[in-house]
Amino acid sequence: MTGTPRDSGSGADGGTAAGTVVRVDDGAGAVLEVPGAPGDCWADAAVVEGEPLRAGQVVTVEWATPGAHGLPVRAVRVHRRTDLEGTPGA
Repeated sequence: MTGTPRDSGSGADGGTAAGTVVRVDDGAGAVLEVPGAPGDCWADAAVVEGEPLRAGQVVTVEWATPGAHGLPVRAVRVHRRTDLEGTPGA
């Protein structure tokens, strides 16, 4: 199977995919849901490009195992997907 804009490849040890911010832990980082990853993903604030994340935001995540912060997966790099953001009620 070839990669798509949503998932440019994933394996047992890592990959890149679109994900969603589930919860933000003030200043420390965020928990992300990443399709294709073997569980939730911890994104340390240090690997987030640009402005801080917010719950519900769509992001592109480069992820790897082993995880961090008690989660099975950790983010290596995270950036916002402005092309997938919507305006409620628009």
